[in-house]
Parts: sequence; structure tokens; C-alpha cells
Amino acid sequence: MARTMVVEQREFGRVSGVLAGEGFEVQPIRSDPADPGAITGTVVEEIGSFGPDVVLFEVDDIQQHALDLCETVSKAHRVPIVVLCKQSTEGEVVAGYTAGVAMVLTEPVGSHELVARMRALLRRCETIADVPEDVVRVGPVVLDPACRRLTVDGRPVPLPRKEFDIAEMLIRGAGKLVTRRELLDRLWGGRTNESKSLDVQVGRLRARLALAEGQRRIVTVRGIGYRFMTDDDLARAAGGSAAPVHP
Repeated sequence: MARTMVVEQREFGRVSGVLAGEGFEVQPIRSDPADPGAITGTVVEEIGSFGPDVVLFEVDDIQQHALDLCETVSKAHRVPIVVLCKQSTEGEVVAGYTAGVAMVLTEPVGSHELVARMRALLRRCETIADVPEDVVRVGPVVLDPACRRLTVDGRPVPLPRKEFDIAEMLIRGAGKLVTRRELLDRLWGGRTNESKSLDVQVGRLRARLALAEGQRRIVTVRGIGYRFMTDDDLARAAGGSAAPVHP
């Protein structure tokens, strides 16, 4: 059963009922017509907890707030995005694909055609998912840089852009020291005045991962940098022996 999140930005939506009637597991989210952009954070968080196979935006037309939301979702989660709109221009459709949308449908679209297209998209995504990617695994922590997705025990951990970039550097160097200089050079262009920002971002990342897994993976080597603990490191630490730090 395909899990589908439907973001309803029309006054009278029809997609949720159509898909539910065809066996899709549907979670609808209704946005405020007076402030459609206010739903962005809710959508990103709900995708992380619901884990849909596809997200569908049901809109009147492809306005900038819809494009911004699609782009945010595309960067935060590896999930195909469909936009169903009542009207659109060629430029708006092109802008939708540029924002990360997998399929744009413009009314009129019959219910049977809508369901068929959704199922075809899901089949294509399953095929793509079978292709090996540059995935990094450390114990239950899995980082997929191609779609900027991090999971712990299979559960997504939504991360802001900078925190994901830090996580990627630390996880790729798991078991070794990643210096503050390396992080600042790579992610802040060497700007040393961003040192405090680095500390804040690492602290938030450490807290998110610890909450997800129930133990701390990121340790601070005071004044030098950070280290992402492997399972062997954690086992040695639990046994009372300090794990060596590799430069």
C-alpha cells in the first residue's frame, strides 16, 4: 500500500478521497489559504514522521510559495513530488521541475488517469532505488548524500542544510578526528569568525542524533575538532578503555 501525503492548497480538494478509494494510505495536510507559506515547516516535519512514498501538492496554480515549498521538501527528503494544479503556463511547469518536482499534472485529469500516473511514478522510483548509491553507514546511522537524507534505525532524522554537511564530513571520517579547521575550510570557506556558529551547529546535530539513537556518537576533542564514534569505539568506551584518536 503506497503511503501518500497530500498537501491540500485548494479550497476544495479531491485527491485524498480518490487515492484512499484506490487503496493508497493517505495523510492529508491542509494549508491556510490566507498564508500558504506558513505550512512549510509542518510539511517537512510530517514527511519525516510519516515517511510517505510520494508527496502530492494539490494547488490552484503554481505560485512562488508552492515552488519554494517543493524545493524545500526536495532538498530535505528523498521522496518524489507531484503537483496537481487547475491551471499552469509552460514557464510555471518548467519552474516546478527545476524546484525538484517529479511530475506536474494540469486539470482536467480524470481519477483513473491520476491513479495510473501515480502508480507509474512509484514503479519508476522503485527501479531507481535499486541502483547502488554513495551511502555511508556507521552502525544504525545511514547517510545518503545523493538525496541528503540521514536515518537512524531506518527512521529519518531531518537536518538543516549546514548540519547535514557537518554530519557528512564527520560520518565519512568516522573513527578519526575531523579538525575544526577542516570543517571551517570546507563549509564556511575558511572564515574563522564562524567558529561559534560551528560549535552551535555541531551541538544541535549531536543532540538530534543522540535523541534518535539513545547514545552520543559525536565527541569533542577540545580545541582541535570532533570525532564520530564507530560501534567499536562505543564498545571500547563502554568497557572503560578510551578509544584512540587518529589525526
